[in-house]
Amino acid sequence: MKIKLGEPRAGLSKCAAAVLIFAATGFVFYAYSLDYSPLFIAVLLVFYAKYIKRIENIPPLIDIYLLGALAVLTSIVTAVFLKFSGYAIPAIGFAILVTVLFENMDFSILFAFFISSLGASVEGQNFNVGVSLFTGALIASRIAFRARRRSQIIKAGLIGAIVQFFTAIALEKQFSFLYFSSTDVSLLKTCLINGILSAIVVFWVIPLFEYVFKVVTDISLLELSDFNYPLLHRLILEAPGTYYHSLVVANLSEAAAESIGANPLLARAGAYYHDIGKLLKPNYFVENLVGYKDVHKDLKPSMSKMIIMNHVTDGIELAEKYRLNRKIVDFIAQHHGRSLVYYFYQKAKELEPSVEHEEDYRYPGPKPQSREIVIVSLADAIEALSRTLDEPTPSRIEEMVRDVVKKRFLEGELDESNLTLKDLEKITQSFIRMLNALFHSRINYPKDTHS
Repeated sequence: MKIKLGEPRAGLSKCAAAVLIFAATGFVFYAYSLDYSPLFIAVLLVFYAKYIKRIENIPPLIDIYLLGALAVLTSIVTAVFLKFSGYAIPAIGFAILVTVLFENMDFSILFAFFISSLGASVEGQNFNVGVSLFTGALIASRIAFRARRRSQIIKAGLIGAIVQFFTAIALEKQFSFLYFSSTDVSLLKTCLINGILSAIVVFWVIPLFEYVFKVVTDISLLELSDFNYPLLHRLILEAPGTYYHSLVVANLSEAAAESIGANPLLARAGAYYHDIGKLLKPNYFVENLVGYKDVHKDLKPSMSKMIIMNHVTDGIELAEKYRLNRKIVDFIAQHHGRSLVYYFYQKAKELEPSVEHEEDYRYPGPKPQSREIVIVSLADAIEALSRTLDEPTPSRIEEMVRDVVKKRFLEGELDESNLTLKDLEKITQSFIRMLNALFHSRINYPKDTHS
C-alpha cells in the first residue's frame, strides 16, 4: 500500500483557491471603501514568513488566506455593520485560535500583526487601536501556546483583554492616569467582553477548525490519550502486550520530544496508536504470545512477512473507522518507513539464497515526515530490541541505542524529517537515560523469617 503525500494538481488547485479568496477579500475592501494597506501587509508577511524568515511548519496558503478572509469579514461586521469600536475587533480571539491550531509562535505573531493593522485600518488608520490590539493579541497567544486545558484559553483571553485595555489607556491618556472617566470604563468593558467572549467562541469552534485545516490541538491529543478512548481500551483488553510496548514507547518518545523542543504530547499520543493495527491479529506478534507458542513456525517467511507488514494497513483502516485525526494516522503509516522486516527477510534468504528478497520485505513507506514520528519510530525499534538484552547494563543500553540510531540514519530513514545531528544526539541521550531508569537494578531483600 502506498500512501500518497500529495499531487501537483491538488497543489495547483489549492493555490488557485487561495488566489480567489485573496481576490474576493480585495473586492470586499473595494466595496466598503477600506484602506488597502492591510492586504499589502498580508502579502508582505506571507512572503517574509515563507521566503525570508523561512518559518518551519507554516500552514498552506489556502489555510492562511481562509483565516485572513475570516478575520477581514469579522472586522468589517464588528466595526462597519455593528458600529462597535475598533477595540472590539477580536484580534485576541484570532491570535488564540491560530496559536492553538498551528502551535507556531512566529506565525501567530505575524497573524496578530495583520489583524491589528486591519483593526487600525477599519478605524480610519487609528494607530492606538492597532497597537493595543497587537499587544493584547501577543500576550494572549503566548499564554495559549500549547494549551492543554480549555481553562487556559479563557485565561489567555482575559489577560489579553486586560493588557489591551491598559495599552489603549496608556496611548489615549494625555494627562492623568489616576482619573478614569465613563469613556474609560466603557473601554474596559469593551476589552473584557471582547477578550473573554472571543476565548469562549474559540473554545467551541476548535473542533470545526481542526477538521477544516486537518490539524490536531493539544487539547484533542489529551482526549485521545485517555485510556477509556474506545480504540485504546480495545488495545488494553485484546492486545495487552502491544499496549504495554506502546506505553513504554510513549514514555521514551515524550521525553525525547521534550529534549529537542518538538511536541511531546503529539509524540505520546502517536506512540499510543502507532501499532493499533496489531489488534486484528494480536497473537501473530511476539509481545502478545503467552508461553511463546511460535505461530510463525509453520508459515512461510513470505506469509509471516505479509501478516507483520499488514499491521500498518490494518492500523490505517482502524484509525479511519474510529475517525482518528490525520496527524495520528501519519504515525501509523510512517513509523516503519521503508525499513526491512529483518527477521523474516533472513529466513527467506536461508530458504532461497539465490533470490533477491530485499524489496519484497521492505515496508511500503513513506519515510517519517516529522520529528515526532521519527522519535516514535526510533523508540519503537529501541524498546523492542531492549527486550533482547540479557544483561541490560548502562554500557550495553548505550551501545544498543546508538547502533539503532546510526543504522536508521545511514539507511536514510530520517532524511525527510528536518532533524539535525544535534537533535539526534539529544534524542539518543534521552533514550539512554530513560532506558537506564527502566532497567534499574534492585537489591535482594532478605526473607522475613518471622512471617
